[in-house]
Parts: sequence; C-alpha cells; structure tokens
Amino acid sequence: MTRKNFSLLFLLAATVVNIVMSLVVIVSLIVIAMLVIKYIIGLDGQNAIAAISITCTVCFIAGIVLDMFLYAKLMNFVIVRFNLEDKLDPRMLGKRGKELYAKEKASKPKTVLPKSAMGDEEDNWGQTAYGDNADYMAEKTIAPEDATYTPLNPEDFAGTNQE
Repeated sequence: MTRKNFSLLFLLAATVVNIVMSLVVIVSLIVIAMLVIKYIIGLDGQNAIAAISITCTVCFIAGIVLDMFLYAKLMNFVIVRFNLEDKLDPRMLGKRGKELYAKEKASKPKTVLPKSAMGDEEDNWGQTAYGDNADYMAEKTIAPEDATYTPLNPEDFAGTNQE
C-alpha cells in the first residue's frame, strides 16, 4: 500500500471518528446542561424552556470547539503511539511533517530530462541556445510601405451572379 493510499484510508477513518466524537461530545454537553438546569438550578415551566434553548445553542458551539481540540490531541496520540509518521503523507503531519516534506522534496530530481539531454548552461533572458539576440533585425514585410488598404465595395458585386 502506498503512502497516498494509506493516508487516504487514515483520513477517511479519522473523519468518521471525528463525526462520531463530535456527536457524543455535543449530546453529552446538552444532557449535562439539562440535568444542571432541572435538578441543581430547579427551573420549571416557561423559564426552563428559555434556559434550555439558550443552553443548547451554547452547548452546541462549545461542543464543536471542544471536539476540534480533542480530535487534534487524539490524532497526535494515534500517530505517535502507532508510529505512523513514516507511513503517512508528510503534509498530513502538520508541524512534524515540515521536515519530512522538505527532505522528501529535496531528494526528488528537479527535472525529468536526463543529464545528457540538458545543456551545459541555462539560457538567460534575451539569449537563445544560438547566442545573443541583441543584433536581431526584423525581416521586411512583403507589402510595400506605400500600400493602402481599400475595403471592397459590395455594390461592385451586386447582380453579377449570372447563370
């Protein structure tokens, strides 16, 4: 299995874990908040409904933020615990992957051409493989300089189609 394939499978599994974990965190925060409102604060009736609606919104946002934090910690733990750094694409590893990605990129060749096909020197701006273009003169045009453009008159061609 290649690094890309393993990284893709890891990312898909991590996404499923993230969705399940976010649902569990949000629902557990809402349940805890409702229990606090009902039994500790002791609100009943209309006041409880207003408090629960505000609390559910706050718990939802807090659950998403808490889930992002827990997900990052969990993924770092899994990568380190199971030694997945060398099996995953370095771009997925965040801070740890910068060194690996730089080493991997530096080890790759810069061109696909073999060295035998490459020239000794690279061309510079304004030069070709044949030399400097500073003395290049444009070729003369075919039309004489005093030629003028005369558009065709459609009346000259009207009625000339005889059979």
